[in-house]
Amino acid sequence: MDQLRCEMRWSRGSGRWYKFTDDSDSDALCGAAGHLGCKYSTIRAGREKVMPNTAETYYRYWGKAKPLISSPATGAPCHLLPFHSLDVAAVGFHLLSPETPRNQAIAKSLDLSPIQLQSLFTFALALHDLGKFARSFQGLANPAPECLVTPDSRMGYHVRHDTLGMLFWKRTILDRLGDASSWHWPIEKEFNRYARRALECLLGAVFGHHGQPVASGNESLDKHALDEDQEAAWAFSLAAADLLRPAWPVDHMNDPAWGERLKRMSWHLAGQAVLADWLGSNQEAFHYQSEPENLTDYWQGKALPRANALLQQLGFSNSLTPTAFEGVEQFFGFTPTPLQLWAQDAVLADSPQLFILEDVTGAGKTEAALSLAHRLLEKKQVQGVYFGLPTMATSNAMYTRIADVYRRWFTDDKTPNLVLAHGARQLNEQFGASIIPPQESDANYGPNEGSASAVCNQWFADSRKKALLADVGVGTVDQVLMGLLPFRHQSLRLIGLANKLLIVDEVHACDDYMLTLLTAVLEAHVQQGGSAVLLTATLPLRMRQQLVAAWQRGLGVQTDSPVNTESFPLVTHVSRAGTVEQPVATRTTVARDVFVVQIFDEETAIASLIEAAQQGQCACWIRNTVDDAISAFERLWEAMPEPEKVHLFHSRFVMADRQIIESAVLDYFGKSSNSENRAGRILVGTQVIEQSLDLDFDVMISDLAPIDLLIQRAGRLHRHCRDAQGNQLGGAEGRAKPVLKILAPSFTETPDRFWIQGFLPGTAAVYSDHGQLWLTLKVLLDQGVISMPEQARLLIESVYAEDAEDNIPDGLLDSHFAQEGERQSQVAMGRFNSLKLEQGYVPSSAINGWQEEVDIGTRLSDEPSVTVTLVRLDPDQNRLLPWIDAAKYSWEMSQLTVRQSLASRLPELPAEFETLREQLLGVKPALKYSRLWLCELSLAAMAYDSKLGLHRAKSVE
Repeated sequence: MDQLRCEMRWSRGSGRWYKFTDDSDSDALCGAAGHLGCKYSTIRAGREKVMPNTAETYYRYWGKAKPLISSPATGAPCHLLPFHSLDVAAVGFHLLSPETPRNQAIAKSLDLSPIQLQSLFTFALALHDLGKFARSFQGLANPAPECLVTPDSRMGYHVRHDTLGMLFWKRTILDRLGDASSWHWPIEKEFNRYARRALECLLGAVFGHHGQPVASGNESLDKHALDEDQEAAWAFSLAAADLLRPAWPVDHMNDPAWGERLKRMSWHLAGQAVLADWLGSNQEAFHYQSEPENLTDYWQGKALPRANALLQQLGFSNSLTPTAFEGVEQFFGFTPTPLQLWAQDAVLADSPQLFILEDVTGAGKTEAALSLAHRLLEKKQVQGVYFGLPTMATSNAMYTRIADVYRRWFTDDKTPNLVLAHGARQLNEQFGASIIPPQESDANYGPNEGSASAVCNQWFADSRKKALLADVGVGTVDQVLMGLLPFRHQSLRLIGLANKLLIVDEVHACDDYMLTLLTAVLEAHVQQGGSAVLLTATLPLRMRQQLVAAWQRGLGVQTDSPVNTESFPLVTHVSRAGTVEQPVATRTTVARDVFVVQIFDEETAIASLIEAAQQGQCACWIRNTVDDAISAFERLWEAMPEPEKVHLFHSRFVMADRQIIESAVLDYFGKSSNSENRAGRILVGTQVIEQSLDLDFDVMISDLAPIDLLIQRAGRLHRHCRDAQGNQLGGAEGRAKPVLKILAPSFTETPDRFWIQGFLPGTAAVYSDHGQLWLTLKVLLDQGVISMPEQARLLIESVYAEDAEDNIPDGLLDSHFAQEGERQSQVAMGRFNSLKLEQGYVPSSAINGWQEEVDIGTRLSDEPSVTVTLVRLDPDQNRLLPWIDAAKYSWEMSQLTVRQSLASRLPELPAEFETLREQLLGVKPALKYSRLWLCELSLAAMAYDSKLGLHRAKSVE
């Protein structure tokens, strides 16, 4: 490179390079200018920019380019690669500034100072796009041919640039690094193999900035990069090291034990790298610049201040100030329950801590969790909260409850963000406008490789993911579990939860597969500084033991002490100080007896519901399948004198209709309902009723279901004190004793294998352990009553204890053992699918390989679920429009999720509309994961309307 050390000047007027020597003999150095691939001519005085020296050939590579459709008049056609690299590094510099809790947590885990961590991460980010120096990548565009390298047609772009970054590291940088003194590694310190591995782990976290880890494999760099590309990449790495001066933790990096700790933290650094790359690609903040500039000047004068301004604008730099928690009664305005008093007064640990709150339905577990959240925020032990609910409907209901209180957790000087992951109607507009708004897209790099801005727009258009980065997010637990599955951008989910309080409601609703994933999430959550609150009314002892053990593993605490306290209600508190199981009382208003009566046919159920309505009561029938619910609804609709008072609520409504129904259900049957709007109404629904919704019925019928679900359902019966007419009371209950009527086959001590299948085939399919259904019916008929809280452990353990299977009759053992095998398979599949975080952010951490981001994998069933998007044609039939015509979020509002076999009954989009489909996906690429259904033209076996939802078409039956 020495022969090129001449003075070069850039002419803004002509847009070209010019070279000068001390004697101004321009002809003498024609070769130098030619080597740079730039034309030269006489330069006009005062129009040039002086560059330090021509060794800086890295200025001849573009990092971001505008699409071909962009007009050159809109500004520079590209952003030089060194500048984009520094933009992203500057974002990372501010994201992990030393005063941020996230920096401090990671630095503490790695035994680094916060400044040292910031230094290392910033330097690594400066090299995140090293793979773009490859000539194969540069050939994707030629935005400024006069001053950029010439594309080489022999080098096709077949390997992504993130993988090429690792290839440059392995084939070019590592060999030249030697003792790393070039990167300011202390010359007197050894640079051993452990240091090399640690450095590769750090760089791997940033090379994987497109959402999944990369490996170079056995690929040859010569197929993708010329010698001068490799020289430019090496030169830029040296320049970045000179500029940023990484503060290497020399002794740590030479220690293999520290390298193992770095592997764990690499996931969180990878998530920060994704976020930094997305934000650093924002053209409005980081204007394209195709003219070279001294790196120090650019870093100090442009990259750092622009990054700081952007983060300030988006709220990333605005730390919230918590208010003081003054007690439950002062905050909520009511007398606290015993559980809430415990949450108010309990001694909090200094380390990440787990709380498992077990109490009867309606005992105020949510307010207890909110009190713990407020206290942890006040003590700055957490910096945000995410609520994970079992279903979409329950997340909507929780949002409504949180919206009334979360603002008071913080002072008025800044506004915290609250985002509901599934309720598009209620998305917080301020958050949508502030957290990573849509930005102008760069040119994509290939059919399956979007630019950072394009992927950013797509990812954050989905409110389910946006909620993970909010100060307060509400969504389903699935979004949390996906952080431990090998989906693209899972690391962003992990950092979204870091240092937050994770609250999971209805934790008992997890099947064995979900429980395996949840325990892995809890173990990882401890290690990234978070705490958790788990809420339940019906938790088996074995499940509590698994959850506690996961937290203890995350803390690095080894204990053989079993969690076996059988008291109920109960609080379990786990921290480094130990595990405490604290029995608590329950409030007298929710301690009650619900009597159990069995009914034997649907006709009796229909008659009971109509009779209740005629007496001015409100009633509910919870069915186990959507088809059974629709059938019952239609029969009641025909039989009721006022059919408009019969309501249907299940999971097969599009979001818009579901929200309308849910709102009506809460109005008619919720806590604030009165005799005027309750009287004579009947709700037919599925499992969506039993979880988290604060509903109160006078009469209830339920299909036979496992004991924990029946307890949950019974909790919606006489939930609040009312008089005989249904008006709320402040004192004793004025209605007759609550009775839960269970539709079930006749009980027998010797059932055959068709005992439930011949009576309720849908139920038999949904709850395939027929032995547990039999145990449930047996214990309820034996007791004749659900007494809470006295009988809670007896009822649950009679069905779920390890020795309960000894009581299952022979005729049902086959289904029980088949389901036991399925449970073991679910556990094995959960472990198989979970990322092996201890291996670090590397491809091999996913046993079965990495996948594109699709919303599957967090739940196991006989078949996967499919998102269906209802579409319609515009009047001119030249566009596909969302089924729901809403001002915003129309596509989200037009979607529903069904099992795959049901989705397969929907016809494919007719061939004549394929062009319209491609046009739609060009605008809404996320819809490629959805099944588009043009239902208005459909003659299929399925139909859709706002009253029944997705149902079997009458003409087919």
